Amino acid sequence: MSFVKTCGKLVLAGLVTLALSVPALAQEVTTKYFSLDLPDGWTQPQPVQEGNGALMAIFQSKKDGSAVTVTVVANPMSAKDVATQTAANMKQGGVTVSDPVEKDGVYECTFSQGQGKGVSYFASNGKEFSVTTVLGPNTDTGTELLKKFKPADAKLFPKF
Repeated sequence: MSFVKTCGKLVLAGLVTLALSVPALAQEVTTKYFSLDLPDGWTQPQPVQEGNGALMAIFQSKKDGSAVTVTVVANPMSAKDVATQTAANMKQGGVTVSDPVEKDGVYECTFSQGQGKGVSYFASNGKEFSVTTVLGPNTDTGTELLKKFKPADAKLFPKF
C-alpha cells in the first residue's frame, strides 16, 4: 500500500511541477516504454523523470490547460491492485472517484474534485505497471493526445 502512496506522491509532485513550470516546447518524446510525437498545441513542461525504478512524463495542452501524466513503475503489482489501492487513497484524500472498471485488461476510474475532472488508466505486464492520467476541464483533449501514443509494450497502456 505504501508503494502506491509513493507513486501517488510522484504523480502529485509532477502535477505541482507542471503548474509551476514554464512550458518548454518538445516535438518528439521517446522512452523505453513509449514514444509520442507531440502535436501542435501540446508541450512537455519538463523532461521525462526517471529514478528508483519509476518513469514519469507530463504533457500539457496550451488550448485548455489539460494535462496527461504517464507513470511506469518497475513493480509486478497487478493493474487491479494498483487501481483499487489508488482509488481508495484518492477517496481518503477527499476526491470523488469511481470504482475501477476493467476493459481489455486495463482498469479505469474517473475522478473529480471541485472543477477538476480526470480519468486514470491502470495497466500491468507482470513486471511493471503504469498509470496514465488525463486531467482537465474535460478528458476529451487528453484522450485525443493519447490516440497518438505508441507503446513499446501494448500491455502497459490503454488502447484508444
